[in-house]
Amino acid sequence: MNVDCRSTWGLRVKVDGRSPRSRGWVTGYLLKLIRESIPMTQEQVAVKLGVDRATVQSWESGRRPFTAVPFGHAITIRQKLGMLGASSRMLAAVDDAAEADFILSRVLDEQVERSELAEQPLGWSVLTHQLSDLIVWAVLGRAPSFVRDCSSPHPRRGPVASGPILAADERRIFFEHLHVLVERAAAGRHPHILLHRQACFLAGTDPTKESAIWLAQNNARTAGRITRIQTWSAMWPNARSVVTSLANQGDPEPLRAFIAEAHPDDACHNAALNYSAYWVGEIPYRQRNDFFMPTARADWRGSHLLRHLVARLRPEHPFVDLNIHNVWVLLAARRGLAHDDPATGHALAARSAVLLDSDSISVQSRQELTSIVYSLRADGITGTRTVT
Repeated sequence: MNVDCRSTWGLRVKVDGRSPRSRGWVTGYLLKLIRESIPMTQEQVAVKLGVDRATVQSWESGRRPFTAVPFGHAITIRQKLGMLGASSRMLAAVDDAAEADFILSRVLDEQVERSELAEQPLGWSVLTHQLSDLIVWAVLGRAPSFVRDCSSPHPRRGPVASGPILAADERRIFFEHLHVLVERAAAGRHPHILLHRQACFLAGTDPTKESAIWLAQNNARTAGRITRIQTWSAMWPNARSVVTSLANQGDPEPLRAFIAEAHPDDACHNAALNYSAYWVGEIPYRQRNDFFMPTARADWRGSHLLRHLVARLRPEHPFVDLNIHNVWVLLAARRGLAHDDPATGHALAARSAVLLDSDSISVQSRQELTSIVYSLRADGITGTRTVT
């Protein structure tokens, strides 16, 4: 009898009667950083947690996944680490780290070409910024911003790993398997749209030329659909993921076409805002599919989203045109938002001036940014050219 369990804690999912390989890359390294934030040695924290040093060492190395710890015991361990003074920000990320490990293990599964697509956790819920960053951390070694902000200032002894980085062959297999999942998810009479778009988005983080070529070929099937978008459908976020992946590979034109052609009504503008708000955590609960996007919502304000977008208004950012458009739509939908956080408002004015002096944005982005600047000036918000 097969077991279908969609929890990353305490149970291992069996697919076709077998258990996929499981490792604790991200969770283990995060636990290491959590311990260092106290700070304590492995021996010291093992005593406090009531386990032996070898157990702590195996958790941190990922050899013994922390997700295999019974749920109640895992809660106790996290509570004790918190009482010892561990970083609350990193403790709060343990669940996402566990899910990142689970997704990595399933994508790396050698049976990916034959396994049931419904059993791929990459298609079980809508990814968030933090969860995506934790996955990419293991693949590319690029630490999430909250990890960089919370890293311990205490020196380490001897050579140590700089992150939960996969081996070179595992990184290659990860991207190869994402390509397989994208192709499989798009095939058949009932495509797995959420799995398709999220696998495509993660594939866009691959820095190799081979992935850029593959993404360009994949986009050929998407480009024609963008001009036919009359209102929101499940294909809207799917197309968005494809074109942002291409922008991440250095080709901004499909994304610019999407911004210009794929926002014909309020449902699509609502989707742009709700998706972005969810991505940065303003909608705090996980969504199991994309159908939360097109409806106007009043359960989030947008202050965190505005800070997130303004910080990414840089000429070199691959999504700079999308960020400008989302700021434009956000300020139109949330009147007075720029006044909620004066520092963010002034930073927006300053970054807008820099972008308007550059040649890195589209004609539409220039028009939207000019509109933003005039609106800010009318509200008495200006900025200097000194930005960070």
